[in-house]
Amino acid sequence: MAKLIVRPSPSKRPNCISPNLSCEDVNVTQSISRLRLIGFSVGAVGTGLFSTTPTVLLLFYLTQLKGVEAGLAGLALLIPKLWDMVTDPAIGRWSDAANSKYGRRLPFMLAGTLLMPLGLIMMFSVPESATADTAFWFVLVAYLFSATAYTLFSVPYITIPAELSRDPDERLKIMSYRTAGVMLGIIAGSGLPPFLISYFGETVAAYQQTAMILAGICVVFMLISIGSIASLKLLEPVQQQRLRFVQQLRQVMTPLFSYLVVTHVLQIIAVGILLACASYLAIFVNGLSGAAAGSFLTATFATATVAMPLWRRISTATSRVMAFALGTAVYTCVAVVMLWQGTATPYGLFVGLGIGFGLGFAAIQMIPYALLTDTIHQHGANHGFGAEGIFTGIWTATEKLGLALAPFLVGVALQAGGFISGAPKQTPFAIDTILFVATLLPALLMLLSLGSLLAFQKHFARQQVAGSH
Repeated sequence: MAKLIVRPSPSKRPNCISPNLSCEDVNVTQSISRLRLIGFSVGAVGTGLFSTTPTVLLLFYLTQLKGVEAGLAGLALLIPKLWDMVTDPAIGRWSDAANSKYGRRLPFMLAGTLLMPLGLIMMFSVPESATADTAFWFVLVAYLFSATAYTLFSVPYITIPAELSRDPDERLKIMSYRTAGVMLGIIAGSGLPPFLISYFGETVAAYQQTAMILAGICVVFMLISIGSIASLKLLEPVQQQRLRFVQQLRQVMTPLFSYLVVTHVLQIIAVGILLACASYLAIFVNGLSGAAAGSFLTATFATATVAMPLWRRISTATSRVMAFALGTAVYTCVAVVMLWQGTATPYGLFVGLGIGFGLGFAAIQMIPYALLTDTIHQHGANHGFGAEGIFTGIWTATEKLGLALAPFLVGVALQAGGFISGAPKQTPFAIDTILFVATLLPALLMLLSLGSLLAFQKHFARQQVAGSH
């Protein structure tokens, strides 16, 4: 295991004291080795894989293989994310207050690692004899279980970067590594399943076999992540704030954090719509095979992984918000180009558009998490640390809500557009509906997010000026 270097901070005591809270060992800055960063980041392969797989596969699985109406199938993806709106902040608060010899976060992460893959497998294990209604309820229950287990891992995991360093540049580096892991997970969760399903025969059993392989990948990488950070020094409050849950929620939901959340959710919905539409775009809009959707999404997220250092340099040379806005603009422009191209897009151009989406997606995936750690530390300086899990609980809950709203909106739009579940061909109006939903709606959401991003920037600047005085 690589050596952990701890350097004293120039300040003797950081701004982490409040009347109800003191902090231990937060006057140190850790220089974390590249090996540890890589080990920590591979946990994001598991989170990225799990969060992407249901969005990419589940709507198509329910409508085309189980005969569930598109609107009802979208509801099966939405309800678990509404449940996450409750469980994510609750588990964040629970992990903030936890006290064990293994620290506040690791026991939750281990429980999630062991339970979550079981639900992932069950989601794609609907019995052959099940009716459409039974398939809906079977998937819904399995997804609720798996989503809750996933929260046990993801909320503490996303909290940890804010607790590793007080240096914003160091946190940006940590988040860039973690985001690279997310990209690999998204590649695995979006590009690999169509290929595996095609390899196993595109049957119901093929979906179950694919889910088992993906669940195994999740377990391995999440365990590696836990092992890599087990001995690291994290910000640990000596005394927890004595606030009720609702009081803590009100305290962290500052205008600054709210603007950032709104920006991120709007963009996540836009990205989720593209994920949910990928198979429909490939098969019905462009007349390609289902595997072409895998190529398209692999190109998107492989490009995002490669482009991560570029956006890190741009954010350092300009500002994080400027780089964020540029990435948003790139993603929006590519969506408009896809809409202008229309139907029957050739395979090469279809994959090329995926590359364009990936270039913009790298910025809108990495930079918001860096801004989140900045927001947490801004709050800690004003109110004291000890609510980091609440922040990330709200963040992950709203993010997962956005990912669930996307296929729900797609399902409702397809049903309104006359899409026929299980039919090998669709009407021209249904095909046009798919194209407009996959391109125009994300472009509009991206443009709308720039308004809340501007409000975030103005509020953050005002707080910095106030803090300097």
